Amino acid sequence: MVIVGAGHAAVRAALSMRKTGYDGTITMIAADGADTPYERPPLSKWSPENDTIPVKPIVPTDQLDENQITRKTAWAVSIDPADKSLKLDDGTLVPYERLLLATGARARRLSDQICNGSDVHYLRNYNDASALKNASIAAKNAVVIGGGFIGLEVAASLTRNGVSVHILEMADRLLSRAVSHPVAQIVHQLHLENGVTFCFGAKVTDLHDTGTARLVCLGNGDKLETDIVVAGIGSEPETRLASTANIAIGNGIVVNDHMQTSSPDIFAAGDCCSFPLHGEKARMTRLESWQAAGEQGELAGRNMASDLNDFAPGMLTPWFWSEQYGHVLQVAGMSSTSLTTTERRYGADHHVSFG
Repeated sequence: MVIVGAGHAAVRAALSMRKTGYDGTITMIAADGADTPYERPPLSKWSPENDTIPVKPIVPTDQLDENQITRKTAWAVSIDPADKSLKLDDGTLVPYERLLLATGARARRLSDQICNGSDVHYLRNYNDASALKNASIAAKNAVVIGGGFIGLEVAASLTRNGVSVHILEMADRLLSRAVSHPVAQIVHQLHLENGVTFCFGAKVTDLHDTGTARLVCLGNGDKLETDIVVAGIGSEPETRLASTANIAIGNGIVVNDHMQTSSPDIFAAGDCCSFPLHGEKARMTRLESWQAAGEQGELAGRNMASDLNDFAPGMLTPWFWSEQYGHVLQVAGMSSTSLTTTERRYGADHHVSFG
């Protein structure tokens, strides 16, 4: 068995294979985190008490060693489904019986026409988080582009580190695709209380360096001078490897409810895949969620290790969480503008929204 990736889905898949009884070789290949697979949610949540970003292993490395999971740091560059082999950047061919693509997603970037060579921070891996934290040490202010979970979590971390933050959001409110309007208002107020300022309906048209700072230009003519620019404008599924094998792609690597791609011996799980949310005929969905990656990884590992091809279907209930200023936001299910919501408050610090 070969796994490309070293994130949550990859690790859970490898352990699931062993739990299922598979006793053959399992090789995990990744350019980042292969030696010590680490959790990514903490990367956007850091405090001034730590000089560096703490690394939280997904599981202890001893557990991976005990389960005889081989880890290799390398770039996988292509797949040959006919030959059942994976080609690495050094030319090595790695044969596989079954292959899991847990390649994750990459941060969506601003266009070169907007950036003009100006330095913009993105957040996807440990190096990104370290670079942002180091930049914040000497910074007085920051502009965060995007009012989604990543942008808000980064804003909270920067604020806690003494940086004044201004958030630019294209929509007319925060978290418009994730939570109800009343919940978004609570999150908005929490950031206001911590000194964050906002601009909604904002379209960034240009960035450039002034020599002493960076200038962020908006479509309405406003200009913001800042020390740091952070873009949290979503992600794009990492499908480049799958495309070398002509695997079906549609907002991610397309899988069935067994996590199986259009190439029968190749599976996919986590942020990179598009899956039927509730059964084979349900709408295809891509989730960027710690919980979804873990459940999909476990299911993919179980099915890949099945000798009899008695594949189990996935029945995933989406669940998300975010922590900002010590407050936790939890979301179960998928939000929709057509939902009618009922709100319940239990004291000043507890709110529940049902839809």
